[in-house]
Amino acid sequence: QCTKVFEYCARESAQIFGGLSYTRGGQGEKVERLNREVRAMAVPGGSEEVMLDLGIRQSKKITEMAQTIIGANPQLQARL
Repeated sequence: QCTKVFEYCARESAQIFGGLSYTRGGQGEKVERLNREVRAMAVPGGSEEVMLDLGIRQSKKITEMAQTIIGANPQLQARL
């Protein structure tokens, strides 16, 4: 999530500074550095999408295990 926010901030600051955001000196220096750093910090290959997919798969697996346990135990079914 923080990578997305950082990317958004760098992009918006580049919009505000316009052409100055591409200079390595002067007013746009910090914006240019942020744009370079955001690319270095973001792990290539869509790491956020991979982690989201992993989280969904693990949640599904846990839900299926819980349903199996509840289905096999009539006492738990009565409590719910």
